[in-house]
Amino acid sequence: MIFYTNNLFFLVMLLGSLITMSSSSWFMAWIGMEINLMGFIPLISSHSNKRYSEASMKYFFIQSIASSTFLFSFLLSSSFFSIIQSISMTPWMISSIMLLSLSIKLGASPFHMWLPTISDGLSWMNCFILMTWQKIAPLSMISLINQKSFMLLMIIYMSAMSGSIGGLNQTSLRKIMAFSSISHMAWILTSMLFSKTLWMIYLLIYSILIFSIIYNFLFLNIFHINQIFTNLNKNFNMLIIMNFFSLGGLPPFLGFLPKWLIMIQLIQNNMMFMIFVLISSTLINLYFYTRISYSSILMYNNNNKWMKTKKTVPLTHSILSMFSSFGLILTSMTFSLL
Repeated sequence: MIFYTNNLFFLVMLLGSLITMSSSSWFMAWIGMEINLMGFIPLISSHSNKRYSEASMKYFFIQSIASSTFLFSFLLSSSFFSIIQSISMTPWMISSIMLLSLSIKLGASPFHMWLPTISDGLSWMNCFILMTWQKIAPLSMISLINQKSFMLLMIIYMSAMSGSIGGLNQTSLRKIMAFSSISHMAWILTSMLFSKTLWMIYLLIYSILIFSIIYNFLFLNIFHINQIFTNLNKNFNMLIIMNFFSLGGLPPFLGFLPKWLIMIQLIQNNMMFMIFVLISSTLINLYFYTRISYSSILMYNNNNKWMKTKKTVPLTHSILSMFSSFGLILTSMTFSLL
């Protein structure tokens, strides 16, 4: 019975995001986000665990604040508040309030500290949903707001640096993935400055890579860095390393392809400082990705009772992880088409 109930809430969550993406007014977009929220909260708190209940309450309050701010912003632009708008509010201020409220929903900097805290209290699959599908609706609305605004550029810079620096001193894998998501959000928002298709490609590739990593962590039942080197199966460790390198954008893996396309656009628009900030944050991300890889390959410990020891790698894990190795082929094909 719980399985069918979770499927129902999962469909409600999907329906909310689809309503937001297909809506023709801000009000319907807001309704879609609320439906999405009401579908995701029961999925978080469905487990009989105090940490899951605490995470669901925190997520509900934060998303409610963001939704209220978003509702306030587009009401100011309506004809009912035309007098207030003509006196004190300008279209730039209204769009800035919208952008701030949506950045809260995304977990982008400077409103990012709730994301690692809540992620650390979720299951692995809920973490995957939070870092991928829950970002689609806010991102689709940000792409409709005015491009290349000063506030959007500041959010990009702060997300790139806070996401990379914040993950340096973390030992929880869920927090590391959350800070990595904040850093990748800077790349996604940067791609919005040039093309609506480019950010969708980046989000799709990011979702594939993060699913491969999270699926391995879920299969092995590990949540911290010091648990990785207790895994005796080196084939799993190699798959995790390959996906982490791809997530960090190391060529010739698949994760390098969207970063390379974004860098081409930045160079063509002479935005060298943004390239420097994004590449610097990516190098910091590669540092703690490498630290995880070091733990899984070079360190060794006896197997513990909580560890799910797997002697063979299932075909599903191998297929998912092989996506990372296709980067060289896709990069060569893209280069030949440009």
